[in-house]
Amino acid sequence: MKYQDPSIVKKDKREEGAALVMALLVTFLLLIASAGLLLETTTNTMNVTDATAQQQAFDSAESGIQAAINVLRDNVTLPNARLIDSNPVGCATAATAPELCKENRINYLKALDPAYSNLTTTGNDATQRLSRWLSYDGTQTDRVLLGTSGNGYKLEISDPDHTGALVTYSTQGKFGDNDGSTLTSQKTWGDTTNGIRINYIAQSAVQINTTGGSASANFGTLRITKYGNGAATSSTRFEFDVTMTQPYWGIRVIRGYIMPNSCSAGVCTTPNVRFDSRTFTLQGSQITLLSTGGNNLSTTYITTAPEGFDSVLSAPSSGSSADSLIAGSMSSPEPIRLVIKSTGYGPRGATKQLEAIVRKNFFDGLSAPATLTLVGPPTDSLGGTFTFEPGSSAAMEYSGQDQVSTDIIPPIGTTDTSGANLDSLLDRIDTGTPPFNGTITGTPSDVSVDTPPWLSSPANLDTAVKSLQQVADGAGRYFPSGTAPTGTYPFGNPNGTGITFCDGNCTLTGDGGGILVVTGKLTLHGNFSFRGIIIVTGSGGVDRSGAGTGLIQGNMVIAPYQNSGVLPASDPVGSAFLAPKYDLSGGGNSTIAYNSTAISNGLVAVSNFVLGVMEK
Repeated sequence: MKYQDPSIVKKDKREEGAALVMALLVTFLLLIASAGLLLETTTNTMNVTDATAQQQAFDSAESGIQAAINVLRDNVTLPNARLIDSNPVGCATAATAPELCKENRINYLKALDPAYSNLTTTGNDATQRLSRWLSYDGTQTDRVLLGTSGNGYKLEISDPDHTGALVTYSTQGKFGDNDGSTLTSQKTWGDTTNGIRINYIAQSAVQINTTGGSASANFGTLRITKYGNGAATSSTRFEFDVTMTQPYWGIRVIRGYIMPNSCSAGVCTTPNVRFDSRTFTLQGSQITLLSTGGNNLSTTYITTAPEGFDSVLSAPSSGSSADSLIAGSMSSPEPIRLVIKSTGYGPRGATKQLEAIVRKNFFDGLSAPATLTLVGPPTDSLGGTFTFEPGSSAAMEYSGQDQVSTDIIPPIGTTDTSGANLDSLLDRIDTGTPPFNGTITGTPSDVSVDTPPWLSSPANLDTAVKSLQQVADGAGRYFPSGTAPTGTYPFGNPNGTGITFCDGNCTLTGDGGGILVVTGKLTLHGNFSFRGIIIVTGSGGVDRSGAGTGLIQGNMVIAPYQNSGVLPASDPVGSAFLAPKYDLSGGGNSTIAYNSTAISNGLVAVSNFVLGVMEK
């Protein structure tokens, strides 16, 4: 038998190369695993990069919405090269600062019209995108760039309510001195043998199309009938109410006078008419008076009492009548909401689109019908009486002339329908002691008809006041009774923004602006300046103490009622207003002037707020 050493193993040729195959299989598996790991890492990196790009695009879209809101809040002043009107007519600041005039300030109507919203109306500017107010890039002309990274946004503004150009309105009117309780729109001088009778014939509800910006509008007719040789007419106050019912409700009063005529040898001429103002603003619609009976209104403001703009009425022959149509125009009303579509751009071609709905005003109008509005009766249940002491300094001024437009509103308004407060006010100005030595631009008037809903009752005003308190509290600007306002600007920013709420008595001194609410007594002290809206609801009203110079541009409302303070909340609100008090006899001088831009700026705290944002 042949012996075989067990340490010697005979190789099987069939097993040659097996190790190599196994090595290759293991290597291949490792290669697949490595490739998978690399793919996963690369994919994750790309996802992270794309997510970052998308987030940057989202942030850019948000920046676009904030930029648009900043413009709509009228915080952007146009440079001279971008002015809509470089020489606005009728604006008190046109000669020195036309950029401050209403014609060169933004509103919702202008935001929706490419001719005003944009620098041009072609190319990218064919869509309303605020290119007049924002700096779109000169190379990537479809967007506003943010820094040097290439990120940016583009805007598109639209009206979600499709307000349109159709306006429905009607008028009614009366004479202050008239022929009787059922003939308030008729006034007769003399008799039917020798006399003159004027009737106001109202404009029934009519719809006009303001496509293109404005349309012709009629505001009633003055019919003059002459009997025999006529009669001498006296200065007679009138008011014609223009009520809009479409697309929104609103009312504006056209005020003026039938003027005294002249008589010679017993024959009397036709009287002329004098309007307080030629232009009026109603829900953003501009009303312009143009003519009476085809005779143009004068463009010269008559500064002798009664102040206003003259026009000639059609003259009838003896025994006949002649109609003088009050003709003018109305522009499109201003929408109360806008949609801001903002497309944001990020790196790697990332885009995001956001849509925000913005509302014009929290209260749909917080301005007042007069520069100084005194709401309340001659006497009240608490024994209070109407008080109006305008101050005796020659530097005292009350002006209803808008500082930024041609509108003229009553410089002082009362809401007592009996007329007693207005009569008392006029008597104090004309024959009071000490005498009033200041100036008044415009005509003090009864503003009961065009008092806005929020001022129509103590309950409505209290609701508005408590809403303002919530806004102030959220902004850290609510000051309870006994606490004086604090901060860098205790009474709001002097540029006319912010809100300050004094729940109790308050003393205004220094510079401030925005909205100031005082539920107690407001004392004006020393030198002060305020741009915006002041609302005083305390029974103490407004008082002046100490020497100094004061300036208020905007509106001041004094409308006292019981339990006007926010705290305690359980106190019931009175059913009627208390007698208003305004006493500036304590020294110093001041000016209170109407300024619609200051009011708009003041409303920033409660306007142009976002109702909701949707990502598309």
